[in-house]
Amino acid sequence: MPSLEEAKNRLDHIINIARVQWYKPIQIAEVLHKSRLGTPNLDTDLLETYRIQSRRWRDEICSLFLQRQKAGSTSSSRYQDNVWEANAMTPELLTSLDQENKKNGGVVEKYIYLKFQATQEAVAGIITIVNSADPRTFDVSSLFQAFQSQAVKRSIDKVYEVVVYSLMETIVITLDAQVTVSVPENKVAMLAEFSDLSRVLLGLSNGRREYTVPAHVYRVGITNAADRGLDMWANFGPAIQVKHMSLNPKLARDIVDQVESDNIIIVCTVLEKETIETVLKQISWIHRVRDIVTQEKLVEWYTLCLRGKHSALLAQKLLDKLSSELKKEFSQAAGVVDFIKERRYMETSSSALWKVDILQNIQESQETHGLVYSLDTDNSHIIHENPDF
Repeated sequence: MPSLEEAKNRLDHIINIARVQWYKPIQIAEVLHKSRLGTPNLDTDLLETYRIQSRRWRDEICSLFLQRQKAGSTSSSRYQDNVWEANAMTPELLTSLDQENKKNGGVVEKYIYLKFQATQEAVAGIITIVNSADPRTFDVSSLFQAFQSQAVKRSIDKVYEVVVYSLMETIVITLDAQVTVSVPENKVAMLAEFSDLSRVLLGLSNGRREYTVPAHVYRVGITNAADRGLDMWANFGPAIQVKHMSLNPKLARDIVDQVESDNIIIVCTVLEKETIETVLKQISWIHRVRDIVTQEKLVEWYTLCLRGKHSALLAQKLLDKLSSELKKEFSQAAGVVDFIKERRYMETSSSALWKVDILQNIQESQETHGLVYSLDTDNSHIIHENPDF
């Protein structure tokens, strides 16, 4: 059997690469919890005794934290089972943690959930800063830097997507942009012949050959981290792909090949010189890629909205949209403190191996970007002290 140190190192690795929802660490915690309670037929050495059930146990806890009826992972079953593969938490490693957890009254469960709480508080603190930001001084670059902290860095791509969406939708709405769909008079006979299809597809009929609607940008929703499909789309044409990374020729080619649109906007951190040359050399790309937007341009546009000539119209609206979208994307685990108290984790004695790492995680992940927190008297809630970028 692997040593406790090996098992803990593997657990820490899974925690460190987890996204803000923490599906995999919570799944591990719930198997340990069920095992400690003596759930019938559960044996941590035998994967099939908990592989499928553990997804339901995890989803029940996630729904409780996020205060939604259904808050589980939307990834494929195969992807969800990756947590038990050889490079993750194998049954042998889990059994080592299980023994430690039972021996010390749930110490490993406590470790996982207190670290989860620290992550949620980190996100909450950042959103609080955005919510109370002053348009005259707010710098969107600071938001990117804050989400690069250890606690939430795995979700930076979603932050990037929210930043892009908030900007584009705010501009489109404030401009009162409109989209008109119409069929010319010389196509009326065809419109009548395909009246059912036209009504479904275009919203047009023989008696309605034209209509106008407000222009909008829409997010497709939460997708797998490895997905290179569509991130956003607009009802006036563009398909928008957001990547929080440098755009190189291979990535650009993958995006263009996989996004079915003739009006692609690619948003990235920086653009390699070779990429733009590659795009220009590809004849088909000239017509398909409308533009490539870098982080530098995003920062410039945010500054223009917040402190430019039209800031009176745009500034507060943009910050409100950004705050609202961050809250939607990172629904806070409002019930985690009560959950920790209900499970009586604060009464669980911890060895230095587990307790010290928890406190270090909180301090290191927050102080890096000036977000300082402290624990209250019963160590069950993190207090936000210095919310200043």
